[in-house]
Amino acid sequence: MRSSPSCSSVIIHKVVGGGDFGQIGPVQGLSLAELAVRHSSRRPRLTAESLATPTEQVYNDAAALFTKLRRFDLTTTERFKKDPEHEAFVGRFHYSATEPPIRETDFDRLVKTRMLSPQLLKENPKFLLAPIACQNNIHVKICNHFKVHMYGAAHNKEVFTWTSPVMCALSGEYSTSKALQFVAAGADELTCVWCAGMPIVMGERPQDIHHSHGVTNGRAGFAHSFGYNDPVQNARINNNHHEGYNPEATTVPQPDFLNNAFMSIASRDNEPKMFIATSRLQNSTKELDSFQGRAASEHLHLYDREHVVARVFKVEPGFAFTFNKLQGSTKDILVLLLDDVSSMKMGILTCNKLNVGFTRVTCSGDMAIFPNTAYQLKHLTAIKHAPWLQAWISHYDANGFWCSVDASLRPAAVAAKQAILQLHTDPTTAFYKAGVAQLQEVCKSLFMSMHTDDVSESTNKRRSRLLRKTELQVLLADLFLPVAT
Repeated sequence: MRSSPSCSSVIIHKVVGGGDFGQIGPVQGLSLAELAVRHSSRRPRLTAESLATPTEQVYNDAAALFTKLRRFDLTTTERFKKDPEHEAFVGRFHYSATEPPIRETDFDRLVKTRMLSPQLLKENPKFLLAPIACQNNIHVKICNHFKVHMYGAAHNKEVFTWTSPVMCALSGEYSTSKALQFVAAGADELTCVWCAGMPIVMGERPQDIHHSHGVTNGRAGFAHSFGYNDPVQNARINNNHHEGYNPEATTVPQPDFLNNAFMSIASRDNEPKMFIATSRLQNSTKELDSFQGRAASEHLHLYDREHVVARVFKVEPGFAFTFNKLQGSTKDILVLLLDDVSSMKMGILTCNKLNVGFTRVTCSGDMAIFPNTAYQLKHLTAIKHAPWLQAWISHYDANGFWCSVDASLRPAAVAAKQAILQLHTDPTTAFYKAGVAQLQEVCKSLFMSMHTDDVSESTNKRRSRLLRKTELQVLLADLFLPVAT
């Protein structure tokens, strides 16, 4: 951690870990780092009236609290002590970096040596069943389906599949036939595959299991068995399944419960023991949100309401994860799926996600890139951190304390302000005459990049500050332009 001689005797009582994403803010779509930067710039305009709404109050309080915290940088890590070259590579992903961390030489090396290939699989067969890091949940679903079949073939176990039903708004009942229409249109989120013994990850703690067992979001375990409340159906399914792996998965009705096996530590002898956690079906609107965003116009007729409710288990195969869920974990081996899917509205591969992916293993030899062409991966060399992350770091002094924005101490801001004032004697008119470049210069000096996205409180959709010149003019006028006397 970074420290200075002047603070060597300081005792830190509590440490708040921000993580690789910093996405822990209480306001949807905004991190605490971004809140802190924006709060510091908005503070002169804050009034009791402007804080009237609960959202605005939380927005302000969270940002104000974050500016009171002291910031420390992790400069070394024990994870890469056996691979200094990889440590130097991931070190360029620091938030303060203004250039893309993946250089041309790094890109050529990754494509040449780390692309998943028959040769790489021959050198390390563990890559065959290695977990995959994905950008979005639909990629996780598809990769998990593929890996479950590979697991079944490797262990000669039968693979089962079922479709999660969705609720019809008119009848108020769950329908598998309607769910199959969604699946035919490309909604793979509703298709589930299962194989006994496969690794699984819990989405939520089963209601039947006490919280003391530690079974909660992200807990890893193994698939044990599934069953039905109807004894006749339960016997029929169990008696008619195949023995061993079959490329065609056995289609069954959706089970009523899943039994999941977890390891626990006994209190007396400290010997690890297995216990079973039973998961029940739950109502969820999240499964089809991703599909609604990418569905073609001819498939939108399937929605009879804004959000379709599905009947699902909060259990997923443990072969693929989003970059978000990989935070904090160390993998023995990992495959990274790094395709550019931003044009398909399936997520954006950010510098933060790349940082998480490249730092989950202890050496570069334990990491591989999902097969693709060099041309399709070239976008990696252009990815860099968002401006507000650099802004957040710039707000701290050498000892890690937050510095408030003072326009008089920022020469670039003063120069940009004077250039704008020269456009007209009236400050408001001058701002209306100012160009985007001049306004952007003032924003940069404020550590408020015009390329920082904002979130609409009414639609919860992101919008660019470049399209909000009028509002930006008012903001900057309050901050920089004194009232003429």
